[in-house]
Amino acid sequence: MIKTNTNTPKIVVQNLLMQIPAGKQIFTEELLVDEIADLKIEHLAYSGPTKQTVHLLDGHVTMFLFVSGKGTLHADSIKHQLTPESMAIPMDEIRRVDLEVAEGEALHFLQFTKKMSPQDIEDLKHLPKENKHQLFFTRFEDCEPYTEKIKSPNTISRTVLPADIIPRVSLGTVEAMGPDKVGAHSHPMLEQLFLGLSDNDIVVHADNVSTEFKQYSLLHIPLGSNHGVRVDKNKKMNYMWMDFFLTKEGEEWLKTHKPITK
Repeated sequence: MIKTNTNTPKIVVQNLLMQIPAGKQIFTEELLVDEIADLKIEHLAYSGPTKQTVHLLDGHVTMFLFVSGKGTLHADSIKHQLTPESMAIPMDEIRRVDLEVAEGEALHFLQFTKKMSPQDIEDLKHLPKENKHQLFFTRFEDCEPYTEKIKSPNTISRTVLPADIIPRVSLGTVEAMGPDKVGAHSHPMLEQLFLGLSDNDIVVHADNVSTEFKQYSLLHIPLGSNHGVRVDKNKKMNYMWMDFFLTKEGEEWLKTHKPITK
């Protein structure tokens, strides 16, 4: 059964600590604890020179969103140079990822660890063959653009993680200079997070409440709320949305996103 919001919603926002405490090489904090079932969210930062190993949990999918700084990712024989606003998802049998940061660099990233349901695990077996990567990696700016009725022609939207890579999870970005807006809408079939990217400075509304939402912040949209976004003149809208669908059927919502054909 899909639950909907019946009380006055609360928009939960948590800022990322973007300065590693003096004298520390590794920093970690858990974000939005218990906001979304079966999802652990951590902000990690490594100050170089260092090489750290992240061990991955069986029965879970782990997503790395690289927010600022540079580094190198190693997974089995795979190697990727990391830059701000990129992401990686280890697939198949990869059970560890090594992250290397050079001297003078500070790599900040979010690590999402989501427990897979038995149906998710079964669905993974039947993904399109061309989508079965050993490691899914992309930069936000390289991703496919789309349009949506609730957004203006001035808004640039991109699908960063299509729904047919990880069951019941999809990610994308929204960018525009103000004045602009994302029209009010609701989606009770999914839990949604926003991540403020560089220079993001917007106002998020949900039913009868609103909040300022800045860069390097994480926000949880109240489930089932009627919500939207406003960006004022001379300010920038630049955020990532993250959809965690309650059911497989809920992914039908993504059909409202219309790819831009060249």
